[in-house]
Amino acid sequence: MTTGGDNDELDELFQDRNSENTEKDTNCCLWLKNHSGVAACLASGLFIGIVPATSRYIQDSGYTAFQINFFNDLLLFIAVLCVVAYQRKSLLPTNCGQVFRLVFQGVGRFVGTLCQIQAYRYAPPATAETIINPSTIVFVVILSCIFIKEMPTCATIFGSLWCMAGIVLLGYSSITNKDTSTQDTDDVVLGTVLAIAAGLLFAMLSVNIKILLESTSKTMVLTYAYSTATVLSGVATIFTTKTWYLEPTTAGLLFANCVSRCTSIVLMYVGLKHVEVNAAMALFQVDAFSAFGLQWAILGIAPTMFDGFGLACILIGTISIAIWEGLVLWIEDKHSKLIKQLEFNATLPYDDM
Repeated sequence: MTTGGDNDELDELFQDRNSENTEKDTNCCLWLKNHSGVAACLASGLFIGIVPATSRYIQDSGYTAFQINFFNDLLLFIAVLCVVAYQRKSLLPTNCGQVFRLVFQGVGRFVGTLCQIQAYRYAPPATAETIINPSTIVFVVILSCIFIKEMPTCATIFGSLWCMAGIVLLGYSSITNKDTSTQDTDDVVLGTVLAIAAGLLFAMLSVNIKILLESTSKTMVLTYAYSTATVLSGVATIFTTKTWYLEPTTAGLLFANCVSRCTSIVLMYVGLKHVEVNAAMALFQVDAFSAFGLQWAILGIAPTMFDGFGLACILIGTISIAIWEGLVLWIEDKHSKLIKQLEFNATLPYDDM
């Protein structure tokens, strides 16, 4: 009898150790996945930071915003087609409302990207890019509250106010410190307005995507969005383009522009699988460092003191949102684990009986 009892105790001891080891392995895998998501979001921000300065340089060489938009959308559309061919899913919409939202997604992307590229032309490109991202966050908070009834938390409001302060400082800096690298930079106010308009359009598209994904696959959304934008860009390019030939340096920058944007979008989707949306948006703000660095290196436009203050305000706002959302998720996770343990312990006596 004693030997049997000792064997049972040893079995339970080894089972406990095995369960502990399994839990440690699971936690280690989750840790690696979360950090790989963070790394993907950071890399996405650094890649997209290449786009503003290269877009401005290409436009200074004679290319139009329609041409840049067309080549970017065409590359992304080819990538989406490869995914569609691999998955072999039906892409037929089921109702008129879905068709309207899918078409709006494509047209909105075309107009938003066009405003973004034109903003690079009229305002310092890194400043325009740094205005677009936080303004998108602010507009998403407002639009999600209106259309999908998602009330923002106090931390989100606090972070949004910091972002708005940063946008004001960057706008003031771009207006008072006009660069003279091209003839089109006199009206910097127009560039700032276009950047804010692009942020508003991207926010509308974000809310529209959230509504669409309730009844539509990601593959269908991406296919309709990029196909519509590619067709519109192509038609506009045919009727407005006068220059097709580029020097080798400019052609190389156009290639880097397209590949950087495509790589950034792919990395962002990879990161969003393991990182919360607000945290991903905060990590995405690192694009300012590569954007301002390349702007200085390629265009010779040095950042000003107000640029630094505005960037600091934006980083405070986005990081505060990310930290608060991460803290809330951590507390909820701990709470759910505690509830499960309490429920398990409560059922043990009944299982023994």
